[in-house]
Amino acid sequence: MKIFLLNPPGPNGRAFTREGRCTQAAGVWGTTWPPLSLATCAALLEKDGHQARILDAAVANRHGRAVTHALRAFAPDLVAWTTGTPTMAHDLALGEKIKRIRPQAFTCVLGTHVSALPGEALAADGVDAVIRGEPERPLSALATAGLANLRSIKGLSFRSERKIIHTPSAAPLEASRLPAPAWRLLDVQAYRLPLKGRPFLMVAPIRGCPYACSFCTAPLYYGRRLRKRPVVHVLDEIEANVVQHGVRDVFVWADTFTADRGYVLDLCDGMQERGLHIAWTCNSRVDTVDRDMLARMRRAGCWMVSFGLESASREILDRCGKGITVDQSRAAVFMAHDAGLCTSGHFILGLPGETRATMAATLDLALGLPLDVAQFYAASPFPGTRLFREAVENGWIRRTRPASQGRAVMDLPGLPAEAVDGFRRAAYRRFYGRPRALSNLATMIDPRMLLHAGANLRGVLHWMQGTR
Repeated sequence: MKIFLLNPPGPNGRAFTREGRCTQAAGVWGTTWPPLSLATCAALLEKDGHQARILDAAVANRHGRAVTHALRAFAPDLVAWTTGTPTMAHDLALGEKIKRIRPQAFTCVLGTHVSALPGEALAADGVDAVIRGEPERPLSALATAGLANLRSIKGLSFRSERKIIHTPSAAPLEASRLPAPAWRLLDVQAYRLPLKGRPFLMVAPIRGCPYACSFCTAPLYYGRRLRKRPVVHVLDEIEANVVQHGVRDVFVWADTFTADRGYVLDLCDGMQERGLHIAWTCNSRVDTVDRDMLARMRRAGCWMVSFGLESASREILDRCGKGITVDQSRAAVFMAHDAGLCTSGHFILGLPGETRATMAATLDLALGLPLDVAQFYAASPFPGTRLFREAVENGWIRRTRPASQGRAVMDLPGLPAEAVDGFRRAAYRRFYGRPRALSNLATMIDPRMLLHAGANLRGVLHWMQGTR
């Protein structure tokens, strides 16, 4: 079977990442991530003997012409594309365009939003099915079993005689069976690190997240059970990225990379033993790191670690199920800084319980930590999360705005969405308006990549000035 995998162009030609729990515009850093899920799906499909093609239209052609050309040239039997909550209407409308060009193709969508609300996607013309949750196993089964056997495929929702059929959920793919992504089907040079301007790829050593944050869709996509790929498979993949693609910058993609200390240390030891000499970043929880781990990560090539700090309010942290304390946040950031790592802090404004005073305290926390980078998000009630259910029950959601981390959509008691948006803009100006913050950004710029890095830095400055 011929399968066409697609990351759609973003609305108004804007680049957009749709990868698991992260669905966001290129935003302040001007960076679009490689479509990891699509590349992994393609690798598995090829292993099963199918023909697969990938088009990241958000990068290759932001106005959609590349989609039309690829559909006509490849003539696929099955088309699957990623979706995101902020761009949902735009993404679903793509089905009609595909059917006009290739009416005989079977179409399906994937992503966290459609996994939680498959009926919404199936109400759109041109969408034949929804892949719920982790996409590799259902998509592989769909291609292998054939389109006449939809009821036998787990993890699928589809229409049949004006009714929507939901098959049982598919079991997550065993970590040892996860293939290395088929990056050769993409132009890897199109994906560049912010500021540094060098090409990068994503490597996913771990899937699943055992934590219970109310705002996060990670368990909806990859489940709660931690699944760790064999260390040797991950090392082989990294080595192939260097040899085959000339890429030495890696984003270690996991919902919580540092959740298993022993696994992290084994991977770091393996990187050093093989002499990979790569530069990598990862995300982490503040309660899963220690000084020795961070030091060994640094020796293995890690240069930045990102922490989900969320808030300076213990009440808000407890209410959203984050399960950390502000003291743990401070300790983790200082430990990472002392280990010689750049630090990135991620904060969420507008979670239940938020007030103007708690937002101010969160900004004070950000300003008082040795953070090189800070991201201030608007709390987003994504479908499938506890926050979404809470927001619906309390009537907080503005239906005129699609959920997005870049713009508040909830009116909390005493805190309208406009107040959150205004404070986010002020927070960026305060954080990046300091000489120390600008100096930190400047040290990240690779002198060999000044042309690319300069464009990214201008984007940061525009954000600070409130022009985005």
